[in-house]
Amino acid sequence: MTTFWLITAIVLLMLALERITVIGVTRNPRGRAWVRRFPLLHPNAISLMRIPMGLISIWLAYRGNWPGAILWFAFWMITDLSDGTIARNCSLMTESGKWLDPLSDKCMYFPPLIYFSVGSTISTPINPWLVGTFLIIDTLGQASRLISQKKAANSFGKAKTALTTILLSAIALNQIDPFWLITPPFVNALACACVILAFLSCYCKVIPDIWYANSFTLANFLCGIAAIILAWQHKFILSLVLIFLGQFFDLFDGRMARKYGSTKRGPVFDDLADATSFGLAVGCIIFFCLANYEELVPPWAALTLAVFFVACLIYRLYRFLHPTKDMPGGIFQGLPSPAGAMLAGSAVLIARNLEHPYFGLGAAAVVLLTSVLMISSVPYRHFARSIWPCIPRGAKLLLCILMLVLTLIAITHKIYRSSFIWLCLVSTVIYTVAGVDRRKPEDIAAQDQLANCCDDGSGSDSTANAGNQRP
Repeated sequence: MTTFWLITAIVLLMLALERITVIGVTRNPRGRAWVRRFPLLHPNAISLMRIPMGLISIWLAYRGNWPGAILWFAFWMITDLSDGTIARNCSLMTESGKWLDPLSDKCMYFPPLIYFSVGSTISTPINPWLVGTFLIIDTLGQASRLISQKKAANSFGKAKTALTTILLSAIALNQIDPFWLITPPFVNALACACVILAFLSCYCKVIPDIWYANSFTLANFLCGIAAIILAWQHKFILSLVLIFLGQFFDLFDGRMARKYGSTKRGPVFDDLADATSFGLAVGCIIFFCLANYEELVPPWAALTLAVFFVACLIYRLYRFLHPTKDMPGGIFQGLPSPAGAMLAGSAVLIARNLEHPYFGLGAAAVVLLTSVLMISSVPYRHFARSIWPCIPRGAKLLLCILMLVLTLIAITHKIYRSSFIWLCLVSTVIYTVAGVDRRKPEDIAAQDQLANCCDDGSGSDSTANAGNQRP
């Protein structure tokens, strides 16, 4: 394990040095002028140099030099950050660079993906069908740039590249020092996530902008349907994982609606998806988990509590479209439904794992309190409009990747599912307490203006409602 962590530390050090150096140089006028004088430091030149480097890393791995292969691959993948920063800060962005940069990325990770799926010496190979599907979708995404106006990489493409890099690095490091976390199910789950991100990246390039929001609403709705089915099969943790994923789709549909607009019925569709994922699915978890505590929470009481929670959540969604009280921009009236869903769902699952009747009674009290908070007039900060937009772009991507990896760990490693539930509970409790808005009206107005400036794009007041509840 010493070699595993040593190489990981070297890669992280390389990344830190690259960020410090490139950002420091390109933010200085003299540094920018110096970069412009050297054609080899231009973004397109870096992208061209990166094209054959994936094959070289595989050649090193084939010869058994896995540390060299990992460091070589990591160095050139880090340059993907360098060329983007140089292009933006030095005003060297070109139309050709918008398709050349993602093409060079594919030339970097396509060879390792193929080798890690068919190589005879790979200890944790990737399913060849997943690799084949990924290659086809990613190639179609690259080809779509020839006919689409959207040539630059979108957020899903960037996340796909980052997650694919993590996947390949994990497999390669496992060749040096086997790591208990890197198992075939975890590797294939990571590969499956890469396929989904590749599809979303390609999908967003070819559909009209106005369909973005409803597409993510549909994904949230499908997560809710699957979560209900899993809850009826008593697979409660996997059900909560899908509800958790539905929150990310719910986050993105609101952002897409504010940036690109939405269809006339977009808010209604969003409410339907939220009622399914955060209402009915969580209601099923509440009933089946609390019904186990027949001594203190009889089945009829568990059913009543579950129905009460769903009713409060549906009213919460209705009130968002028909508010009973004027709230400042970026402020919710009552606890947002995704936060309520995670708070109630994680509480009853933890109580179920602890198995003591009094924990079931405590979970029932949490569900009741959550229901009341959702229909209350307590002001809560809008996560998607007041908090998320002002997080640095790189930190957003890192946070999304981290949460996705933790979710995949919970799916593929049963021993960590309880930790995942605790993480959901603690983070939601923090928001429930710290998310209450205690600012003065003038501070709220200033914060809302700042959020609109920090966001990638903001629509009119009418389109802002197209994305409904956000945690």
